[in-house]
Amino acid sequence: MNSPDPMLLKAIAAHQSGRTSEAKVMYQRILRRRPHDADALNFLGMLEFQAGQHARGIELLQKSLQSLPSNPHAWMNLGNMLMGTGDPEGGARAYEQVTGLAPEMWQGWFNRATCLRRLRRLEDAIECLKTAISLKPDHDLAYEKLGMILYRAGETRKLAELYADWVKYNPDNPTARHMYAAAAGEAVPDRASDEYVRATFDSFADDFDENLLELGYRAPQLLAEALERHLGPVTDTARLDILDAGAGTGLCGPLLRNRSRTLVGVDLSSGMLDKARARRSYDELAVMELTAFMLSRPASFDVVLSADTLCYFGALDEALSGAARCLRPGGLLAFTVERWEDADATARFSMGAHGRYLHTQSYVESALLHAGFASGEISPAVLRVELGTDVNGMVVVARRKA
Repeated sequence: MNSPDPMLLKAIAAHQSGRTSEAKVMYQRILRRRPHDADALNFLGMLEFQAGQHARGIELLQKSLQSLPSNPHAWMNLGNMLMGTGDPEGGARAYEQVTGLAPEMWQGWFNRATCLRRLRRLEDAIECLKTAISLKPDHDLAYEKLGMILYRAGETRKLAELYADWVKYNPDNPTARHMYAAAAGEAVPDRASDEYVRATFDSFADDFDENLLELGYRAPQLLAEALERHLGPVTDTARLDILDAGAGTGLCGPLLRNRSRTLVGVDLSSGMLDKARARRSYDELAVMELTAFMLSRPASFDVVLSADTLCYFGALDEALSGAARCLRPGGLLAFTVERWEDADATARFSMGAHGRYLHTQSYVESALLHAGFASGEISPAVLRVELGTDVNGMVVVARRKA
């Protein structure tokens, strides 16, 4: 912006402070005097788009760029608008202008990579993300997005190198530490940290159900079927107090409601539980670490169910002891974990490059016994499909000893 006039500065200040009607009047007054003023067109376009007038906003940005095509900030705004209206192709072209005009702007490279990922132009997206990281080496989301692409491409060595750099630049980031351990197989913790779980699932909450649908996710249905086998059909006289341990967005809720006298869900992620609350299946939802929650509710439940949650625990001892404590004598525990297929006889668990733990059947059996359970069923099952491959797991059902 070259020497803006006072009215434009006042309009921008009003816009930024939320006085949009006032700002709009001033932008329009400037444009009556100077119809091709690139800055007034740019800011009015943003205001219109923010007000929901998407087509008008895009039109004004395009006019601004006709007047001043060398403005990378206007190209960035246009790219954001096009992405916001579901046009990644147009967005990619706009961000390409940004990176050409202002190659030092990391946001342009990152946003361009986002478009290219959606367009399945993954090699180009990788290069853009690498450039974004080189310009802003502490940009956590760029590492996450690049890591996702490399993982799906099976580039394990490159993935470990990427996460090593991430830890170097942001050693306090729990996701960086966790994913480096997963990719490199070094300093693997006994369980995922609360900070990692909370951050990961809060960020996934809005798209979680849709993503799992694409993966053919089956854990809730598998556990509901297991309860049917072990508890029999639902009857009005046999309602139970049930805990959904790791409730997430509440996918298990509708499958458990008819069997429940009370249905309680617990999860570390408040974002996920906001989605579960909207299902209206639960009597109580608690934001808390599940082991601590179970220990705080002795002999309170007839059933504890945990769908794809204990795959964020390597060592199962504390979680299973918590389940035993919160169950009444004879109560039922049902959960899924991913199966470690090729382990030696003494192995307990490992962590996959995806960041989840895999367990051996022998370890699950011994951990259940040690926690005071009698094993009732450990059945192989496909929990989901990931990267075109079945994710093999186990459906586990066990009773707390009287």
